[in-house]
Amino acid sequence: MKTVGITAEYNPFHNGHAYHICRTRELTGADCVIAVMSGDFTQRGEPAVQGKWDRAKAAVTAPGGADLIIELPYVFACSRASVFASGAVDMLVRLGADCLSFGCEAEDPDRLRELARVLVSEDEAISEARNTYMKDGLSGAKAYELAVSQIAGEEAGLLLLEPNNILALEYLKRIAYWRGEGALIEDLPVKRYGSGYDDASATDSAFAGAGAIRDMIREGADVSSYIPGEAAFGDVKAVSDKYLQLLKGTVLRSAPEDLSRICGVGEGLENSIIREIKTASDADGLVSALTSRRYTGATIRRALTNILVGLSWKEADLLISGTPGAGRLLAANEAGRRFMRERRESEFAIVTNMNREEKGLASVDRQMLKLDETAADIYNLLCGRDIYSASDRVTSPYIE
Repeated sequence: MKTVGITAEYNPFHNGHAYHICRTRELTGADCVIAVMSGDFTQRGEPAVQGKWDRAKAAVTAPGGADLIIELPYVFACSRASVFASGAVDMLVRLGADCLSFGCEAEDPDRLRELARVLVSEDEAISEARNTYMKDGLSGAKAYELAVSQIAGEEAGLLLLEPNNILALEYLKRIAYWRGEGALIEDLPVKRYGSGYDDASATDSAFAGAGAIRDMIREGADVSSYIPGEAAFGDVKAVSDKYLQLLKGTVLRSAPEDLSRICGVGEGLENSIIREIKTASDADGLVSALTSRRYTGATIRRALTNILVGLSWKEADLLISGTPGAGRLLAANEAGRRFMRERRESEFAIVTNMNREEKGLASVDRQMLKLDETAADIYNLLCGRDIYSASDRVTSPYIE
């Protein structure tokens, strides 16, 4: 059974994602496409515009869509690109994927492969150059771009200006690691089709980037032409308002030393959060006030969400130090169910019922599932849902 893995957020699932899956099937002849997908909070630290169950269902029911959706644990999903990628690739390798397909902006996939090789082999030199640029007052992202340009060439540095290329490089680096461990896994970069990530200028097209679609949803615009099938979106502004209020309550009862234990917080950021949150009128304004050369907006958002979820530095370091041995099933069709039947004896556990199956998991996997459950409960609270009936312990995967 030819199995291809995809890492995704599907926030929301749109026509570009459907194209990627269809193109992947064409190029590989895959019998089963598995997507490892972020849960209710994304890599940028934001609440998803749709819950994980709805996004998984959309991905499976779309014409030519994915066959199996497994949740990427929160500790990987709401983290920097390298951690996000390593968690997703590790899961797909342990699931037995023959190939990993991912989107990119690069016209020539071999340029990405070569740059990934250089990033691994010249890691120390790039780190030294990056630190030098940061001492000159540049942000971490800009310093890294210049360091890569210095070591690998200006054209290589330009590849880092596109968000999908950045993740693609992290996937390629982690795939290289697993090949070194003896895993037989191919890589398949697929060129993005349609407008860019944040681009909605091509209004006569059926394709728009996920960032642009999210902006349209926030503005109450009709996004039906960009999304396969029907999708219902809640009041994004209400979610954002509740996010800030819940965060304020959590921060105001916390001492600086309590916040400094949270993953992503430290080096004085805890004091800035306590100061700025008292006058913040919206979440975006709070993030803007805390953003600096040291901390990007995405870094700040992840730290704030970690405060809500309660993820400490200690717990995060423990959980990301290994490879996940289990993942929650979110949705599956017949091909996905056949895949699960054929690999019942695998060491990687696909969890379909948390109440029944968690006792048989390793302690670190139980800890990850508990963290996912907490994140889901908070997301449901933000969306105004009943926490019990919408919880991970009650909600069943979508089976087609």
